[in-house]
Amino acid sequence: MNRPVPGRAATTPGRRRRKAPVRSPAAATRAAVVAALRPRTRDPSGDVRQAIAAVLGEVGGPLAVAALGPLLRDPSDRVRRAAVFGLARAGGRTARERARLRSFLKDPAPRVRAAAAVVLGRWRDRQSVPALVARLSAPGSWEKPSVAVALGRIGDRRAVPSLVELAGSPLRWLRVCALHALGEIGAPAGRTVVRAGLSDAAWSVRGAAATALGTLGTEKDVPRLLELLGDPHPWPRRGVLIALGRMRRRDAADRLRAALGDPAPEVRVAACWALGELGDPAERRELARFLASCPLPSVGAPTSGPPEAGALPSSGAAELMFETAVASLARLTPHVADTEVDRILTEAELRLSRSALDRTVRPAVPDRSGAEPTRTLRQLIASARSSAGG
Repeated sequence: MNRPVPGRAATTPGRRRRKAPVRSPAAATRAAVVAALRPRTRDPSGDVRQAIAAVLGEVGGPLAVAALGPLLRDPSDRVRRAAVFGLARAGGRTARERARLRSFLKDPAPRVRAAAAVVLGRWRDRQSVPALVARLSAPGSWEKPSVAVALGRIGDRRAVPSLVELAGSPLRWLRVCALHALGEIGAPAGRTVVRAGLSDAAWSVRGAAATALGTLGTEKDVPRLLELLGDPHPWPRRGVLIALGRMRRRDAADRLRAALGDPAPEVRVAACWALGELGDPAERRELARFLASCPLPSVGAPTSGPPEAGALPSSGAAELMFETAVASLARLTPHVADTEVDRILTEAELRLSRSALDRTVRPAVPDRSGAEPTRTLRQLIASARSSAGG
């Protein structure tokens, strides 16, 4: 039996309960979910274990990270891959978690190595650069596109020689990823191979090379880029417009405006984005007219950019064009109020549903800083309208 301590009130069970640490409802819910899922991490079905890894990633927090431990050692490479992505979502990017993810670059399964590379690239983990570069020279090619993209996101120039070598690969998709990464890093040492990519037989490589010149190009590259606007495939034309926008070539504004009428939706989106990048308030009225011609976005359709293999899906083209036009207008502040721009923005907003207005807008061209999109369509319209004097 507990005896009272002199000078101290006796501790009762009720008092002990009141002194227990206070847990938020959200934390208590996460703990309950993890406790329910933990036994399922050893389910005989690989599909179930794979699903559990994804759910634990969504739940997040230290308990979920601990529960992912058995799945990260799972005999199935598909489960380990899901656990790697789950760890990336559930964790806090601690030094220990970064080191753990780096260890998966040596996993026997290519799909797991690729997943680790993707996450380390998103986390801009410079300590992983030597291991990632080593993967580029290793046998096999399955994970090399993910590795190259990761190196581009990290932006470390130690990767440039290996990426230049990869740009000469006989495999088209490896050339594409290498050129993309060289453009992201922006090292002059990659300029020659990027310029050579403009004449590649594969349209996807020409497009990647044109896009990369947006960061690597000089004045001498502009004439060749303008010639490529006549390319029969839309992807190189799109790359040229992105490059002209990143280079802030106001002298090419007439070519950008003309591209707003291109038959390919991905080219029109890139032209709209590039006009916003120029930073010239004189382009506001042209962009507002383009906005007025765009179909209204529908709720739930995809808003991400086009896949490498072809044009924009029709279900996502309207959203991307509309949102890009609004985002470009929001970037350009006029010297005087423009009632026509304000009218077009107001009419568009009145015709949109609440759910469409509250959707987070993704950029038409990925932000090289890696920043996540945070502004909604409603916020962008408000910003564009206030700039127009509304």
